[in-house]
Amino acid sequence: MTSLAIASAFSPAIASATEGTRHITMQQDVTHARLIRLNLPAGDVLVTGISGNVITTEVSASCKDGPNEKRLACYELLAKLEWKQKIGNTSTFTLSPTGINNYDHSTLKIKIGVPMDKKLEANLSVGLLSIIDTSGCLTADVNAGEIHIAVSESQLASAKIGANVGDVEMTTAEGERIAGKRSLLVGASLNWKHGTGDCHTEAGVVAGKVSLVLK
Repeated sequence: MTSLAIASAFSPAIASATEGTRHITMQQDVTHARLIRLNLPAGDVLVTGISGNVITTEVSASCKDGPNEKRLACYELLAKLEWKQKIGNTSTFTLSPTGINNYDHSTLKIKIGVPMDKKLEANLSVGLLSIIDTSGCLTADVNAGEIHIAVSESQLASAKIGANVGDVEMTTAEGERIAGKRSLLVGASLNWKHGTGDCHTEAGVVAGKVSLVLK
């Protein structure tokens, strides 16, 4: 059984949208989920593995300096900012509004704690996506920006990272750096199949950089 819910803050925002800032926190039990899917429009995102069966999120949003009409549009965006949830075997958390053009004049910093035993899928349209100490059974995609992943090598059977335009790099637990193979002079990819674990990590950017560090 899958349920659909909308959640904004379980704790109150510490500043109103009219002041140009907003802070949202949320917690959700995901005991019965096998996969956690994150859909994020923009920002500086940090996803870390945590113990237990509850996903935690913290969003700090602010408006950039600029013309009055731009700031008013940003205030409206902050007022609408919320998490949309779909809870089930695959539990999906989407930060709304979803269109990246909505975030042209705002700055977002997002921290998410995901139970370490849950498979993870993280999707970010524009920005920096860092994933640390989560399950190694994960996929990550960014349209424009960077992906940095650091997970335990003992979890992995294989890994695949790529950039249509940009660079990729992997560092093994022994400290060996492996650069991606160039593709059409503008892109790069890397396939690693030397693990003894059960998980597969896959990460890609359309334009940007991917780095994978095995611990």
